[in-house]
Amino acid sequence: MGSSADKKQGVTMGMDVLDCPVCYEPFKPPILQCSVGHFICSSCRMKLKKCPVCSRSNFERCFGMERVIESIVVPCSYAENGCTNKIHYFNKKNHEQTCSHGPCFCPDSTCGFSGPVVTLLKHFATQHKWPSTEFKYYTPFDLRVKPGAHFLQAGDGQLFVMNMVPVEPVGHGVSLICIQPNTSESSFRCNVVFSSFTGHHQISTLESVRCSSLSDGLPKNYFCIVPKSPGGGAAVLLRITIDTELVLEVEDEQDEEEDDDDYDEDEESDDEDRN
Repeated sequence: MGSSADKKQGVTMGMDVLDCPVCYEPFKPPILQCSVGHFICSSCRMKLKKCPVCSRSNFERCFGMERVIESIVVPCSYAENGCTNKIHYFNKKNHEQTCSHGPCFCPDSTCGFSGPVVTLLKHFATQHKWPSTEFKYYTPFDLRVKPGAHFLQAGDGQLFVMNMVPVEPVGHGVSLICIQPNTSESSFRCNVVFSSFTGHHQISTLESVRCSSLSDGLPKNYFCIVPKSPGGGAAVLLRITIDTELVLEVEDEQDEEEDDDDYDEDEESDDEDRN
């Protein structure tokens, strides 16, 4: 009797047979069938009183089809970009919406380059000669105010782009985004400190850095404005710090543990005094 590994084969099939005929989304347990055997997903069953194919109203759970569905795994569409995950077919869409190997894009409208984040910095440097700076989280670094894009690479390989645009007659607007395939709010924050003229001191904070694949170009919504300097924009030096909420959470937990230890020591000291 052969093992389950011996029975695995590569097959070709129309994947639409694994999709609900009502919502066209992939089947996932629980799966229901009418008395004739037409399948329907549980979400659509809650909205419909009858089978959409034969109008029968009796449904029961189909454990056999669920077993078939749970046995089907497929590669990520971004396997060529380096993703090695094998995903259940019904989870493929959710996985690819957050896959770190998904495509990002060159923000130059005349350039059609796209690829995973790890390929972008080399493209920006060789094809467009855009400047870049390496930095470490929680360690301040300096940039001169200069119109255009400046790419920032963290020690873990994460890529950011800071864009500076003239805002007449005030000065320059500063934008920052985290380059990732999925568009969401990230766990990064940014703090910028600068002085544009004697007596001026400004601190601007971006609490949550937005993520973007750059499919819509460079960021345009600036989070701070750098006033004009008597010596011009390049005379202003920005001191930038990018940090992560995750690191903050770990530090907070450590502080709480230290506070607990201090509290325990105080209690022990009080007990000894009473004795």
